[in-house]
Amino acid sequence: MEDFAAALAHEIKNPAAVALAHVNLLRLDGEDEDLAHHLNHIENALTNICDLVHDMLTASHLRSELYEVDLAKILVDILETYRAAWPDISFVFDETTLNCLGHETSLRIIFSNLIKNSVEALDAKKGGEIKIFAESDAEFLNVTVCDNGVVCPREKPHGNGLGLAICRNLANGLCANLDAREVESGGLAVTVKLRTGCPSFA
Repeated sequence: MEDFAAALAHEIKNPAAVALAHVNLLRLDGEDEDLAHHLNHIENALTNICDLVHDMLTASHLRSELYEVDLAKILVDILETYRAAWPDISFVFDETTLNCLGHETSLRIIFSNLIKNSVEALDAKKGGEIKIFAESDAEFLNVTVCDNGVVCPREKPHGNGLGLAICRNLANGLCANLDAREVESGGLAVTVKLRTGCPSFA
């Protein structure tokens, strides 16, 4: 399985690097302000892909060593790209200090997938709202992604349906839990329970 993941990561890295090179060529070809804005978001997204693939290729098992991560910074980076791509959707997040134990790569994949699932559950033409909020205590940080979309599509997500399963698997690797529940608005709330204190691997 690890060999397959490494091979898959390698295959993703090559086209991502080519796409990034073309973005740079477009910059040399002259650009207006709107084009520059969108190219910046494309470049950031492709750079994140390349960074994620690099971590997949070089990391051993992610569960081995957890370290303190600034989750707020990761969420701000993700939301900046999503806001540009889906301007009709309201993304609500009050930036604050959200420190937890984990791996930046895993956390970025988890929350990118959860936010993407919420976006797909909303009708972008009519708009919608996605809220991200957190509660913490001495041992845990609970971060919730909540939307007012339709719950049914999350039962069979777009693509191969592995998004939520991948999130759960990565959360397990961080000694974290992931809980999904329906909310009164008709949407879905997914809470990731992350550790802030030293985890036990016993």
